[in-house]
Amino acid sequence: MTSRDTTTEEVSTRRDVLKGGGAIVGGGLLAGCVGTTSNEPTNTAATSDASTDTATTATGSYAVTLSPVGDVEFDSVPSDFLTYYPLSAGTAVALGHGESINAIGYDKQLFGNTVSYYYDRLESVTFEWEDLGRVTSADDPGALDMEAFYELDSDVHFLDPALLRSSSFGWSEEDIDAIAEDVGPWFGNYYSRTNADPPDAYRDGYEYYTLWEYIEKIAAVLREEERYQAFKSIRDDLVARIQANLPPESERPSVAIVAYSGGTFWPYDFTQDGYIWAHVRPMGIKNAFETIEGGPEADGSYDFEALVEAQPDVMLRYWGVALGETFIQGREAVLDNPLADDIPALRDERYYPSGYGMQGPIMSLFNLEMTAKQLYPDQFGEWPGYGSGKLYPEISESEQLFDRQAVVDIVSGEI
Repeated sequence: MTSRDTTTEEVSTRRDVLKGGGAIVGGGLLAGCVGTTSNEPTNTAATSDASTDTATTATGSYAVTLSPVGDVEFDSVPSDFLTYYPLSAGTAVALGHGESINAIGYDKQLFGNTVSYYYDRLESVTFEWEDLGRVTSADDPGALDMEAFYELDSDVHFLDPALLRSSSFGWSEEDIDAIAEDVGPWFGNYYSRTNADPPDAYRDGYEYYTLWEYIEKIAAVLREEERYQAFKSIRDDLVARIQANLPPESERPSVAIVAYSGGTFWPYDFTQDGYIWAHVRPMGIKNAFETIEGGPEADGSYDFEALVEAQPDVMLRYWGVALGETFIQGREAVLDNPLADDIPALRDERYYPSGYGMQGPIMSLFNLEMTAKQLYPDQFGEWPGYGSGKLYPEISESEQLFDRQAVVDIVSGEI
């Protein structure tokens, strides 16, 4: 994924996050990660229950249906595969197939910092990313090396071919078909991320999935429906608990979710459809930028004066969990601005790092807990703070919103 920011600056302005791209890296995820459930609203009229569109033949092969790739047939459970984004990588690990991952996507340190931030709070859950390589050059993260796909020889590529046809990569249909025929099939649905339009070649009939509908599809590929259901019940219980304890709408904070760099804020419209906001949607909040001219537009950018006009009660820095010292320094600069006292979120120091929308099961659970505490401390306990930014803060067992050990048990197969 391309980004305006780098690992030495703050990552991902809104415009950049809407782009695809980046590096694929070889290597593996060693242990597990955790899954959860969802009671998100469905984003499409199509039914996306993986258990209903998985068919097994007499020979033991089976097929899983996913838009836009259609019916994808497998002779056996894939044992060597590429997971481009943290969503599919985290899902594979959560389902006990982490050692089958041969590659992940885009900048490896950013990917590693994002996932390890959560994993390091779960006993026996590890993520080994430091020695992973790349199949894109550091100076051109949008150019994938096709030969690397042949060298990896993956049983399946958890990546949407429609994304490869976009301007971010510019592959031809012949390129995509060649990899599918010579190496292994594609299996991904990137554009459910924000329910955006895919490239013209894939637009007709493209279906959109919620986060947990999408995770269920990956679970069907890996024949891990029982683990999936165990994860899903955890998340369903968590979301139900959060929503049952929300204050009345009139008492809920107005929220600005932003990217930030050098005095400029890029807003996100977290009220839109798409699995990128699966950790925000259950919170029932309103977007502070809706009150000002321009609103939370994709290409909009705002200065401190606009924040004074918007008057957010809480500000969340999208993907701030991966920034470490960069977020800490940026937060200090924002809070020290002369206009900070005129902005409720900054005056009350309620400017927090937020999660990443391409979330696998573990990230989904932690992102929900983190967001609930940041927005509703009276209901769910105070957010402990960012600390050094290297790992999720320690929360006492009585203040945790989900059972860490239950998650670890499911990852290890103790269902």
